Amino acid sequence: MDNFLLLKLNRTIWVSLLEQEKLVEAISYFESYQNSLKMIKAKNDLNTRILHEITYSQDVFLSKMIRLAQDYIDNNDYSNAAICYTAIFKYDQENIDNLRDYIKCLDSLGQYDLEMELVEYLKTIGDNDTESYKLLSEIYSKRNDVEKAIEYYEKYLNCQDSITANEYNQLGCYYNLLYTNKSAKYSDIIKSLENFEKAAQLEPYVRLFHKNATIMASKANSLFIGRKHWDKLLELDNMTNDDKYDYAAFCLRSGDFEEWHKYFDSRFDKEHNRTQYPKISKPKWDGIKNISNSTLLVHHEQGFGDTFLMWGYMPRLVSLAKHVIFVVQDPIFDLLKNNDFGVEVIANSAANLNKLKFDYHIPSMSIPIALKLNKDNISVGEGYIKPDEELVKSFKEKYFNNNKFKIGISFSGSISGNLTRNIDITNFLPLDGLKNVEIYSLTKGVEDSRFDCFKNNKVINIAKDFKNFADTAAAMANLDVVLTSDNCILNLAGALGLKTLGLYNWHYEFRWFDLSGDNVVWLTSVKPFVNKGINDWATSIEPAVEEIKTMIKTSLPIA
Repeated sequence: MDNFLLLKLNRTIWVSLLEQEKLVEAISYFESYQNSLKMIKAKNDLNTRILHEITYSQDVFLSKMIRLAQDYIDNNDYSNAAICYTAIFKYDQENIDNLRDYIKCLDSLGQYDLEMELVEYLKTIGDNDTESYKLLSEIYSKRNDVEKAIEYYEKYLNCQDSITANEYNQLGCYYNLLYTNKSAKYSDIIKSLENFEKAAQLEPYVRLFHKNATIMASKANSLFIGRKHWDKLLELDNMTNDDKYDYAAFCLRSGDFEEWHKYFDSRFDKEHNRTQYPKISKPKWDGIKNISNSTLLVHHEQGFGDTFLMWGYMPRLVSLAKHVIFVVQDPIFDLLKNNDFGVEVIANSAANLNKLKFDYHIPSMSIPIALKLNKDNISVGEGYIKPDEELVKSFKEKYFNNNKFKIGISFSGSISGNLTRNIDITNFLPLDGLKNVEIYSLTKGVEDSRFDCFKNNKVINIAKDFKNFADTAAAMANLDVVLTSDNCILNLAGALGLKTLGLYNWHYEFRWFDLSGDNVVWLTSVKPFVNKGINDWATSIEPAVEEIKTMIKTSLPIA
């Protein structure tokens, strides 16, 4: 037996190891075997037997490794599949199917730097390969590069003879992400909406497609398209509690108060981001039960601004109930505890609902529902919260004892998810050109350096002195006007009866069902200024500043 045959018999070792799925050992033996063959070939350049064995053994190795890798992929065993593809890739870098699977393995193992390098390589060899476009889109989406994800997904769709509803829906989701996370462009809202509508048209009985269309219709300020898809969801009759809440929001936004009343309490039963409310054993007041001899407990929910707004309904509740108790957030307690309505106010941290004596309860935001309010009677007016006079004087002596026109500004809120309501301070620079004014920041948690962009009128950061909303209200009572984004300061200013100019993004929150007039309906002293485009704050701030100029000239409040 010649020596070459003896060497070839070593092939059975790594083949057997592969059959046993001892991958690392098999790869090591195979590479050692190949190296031995190549060493012999180097000394015998014309030996065809050696050349044949090198080629043949490599083909055997690759075919077995590919089979194993595909089995691992099918079983979601990406770690062993990655071992196989790493070995395969040394000998074959042109097989696009293998490369796509290799990228998936690297993604599952969190090897994102290697994954992206192979993604770049795939782009060079996978031109016009449909499945590669789809994979590239998925990978870029995972890396939060939505623009690239859209680019390759559209290339993928352009290669299809027909596009499915799910594919239109996916593209709609991508454009929504692009709008939400990066672009804030109206064109991306429309592209998203168009794709969701195409998906719903292809499969009109799929709830998801209609729901997505309602979301984007809301962002597009298209009540007509929103109504069309909500009607279809109602027809399908399989709405989730999340759907019901979103529908309630749509109904209020579109002025359908009856449907808002019907569905708004679903906020407590939502599958996602459920409104938190304590478990209370006493019955909930529905607005129908006679409570003239009963004590009604009102419990706060959601944000500070909501409590300021709902406090405006206390006179109506006091006229209906024997006694009213309102459990409020701790920072609001000192502001409301002494009031003219006879409402007993309790701080949330001090409220023991098991020992508190009451007959019925109601979540604060359900008050308009229980009272069956509509556009004609939902307004709480203005000036129904009174600041402490001693605190007002104290802040006046410290900050406001001058003859200048006093402007309070607020440009962001504290609740996450309200980024479309927040305004960069540089957008307020038109105020810097005003004469004989003093500007005061009412936004908490802001460093003085944020106001360095103001060169003529120094912004006085009085919010640093606010321990609670009693302080905030007392300071605000010294102002001539408040210029604010849609946050709790807007609601507090309206509740105090201050002349308030409210700044609203082009797509604003559902509760503001009518911003076409001289007030926001809920609060009569708040005048709305709405952006003409998404985040186009100049189009709301500039006319608001012009109104302030008029106020300064006439020294009269806004009509």
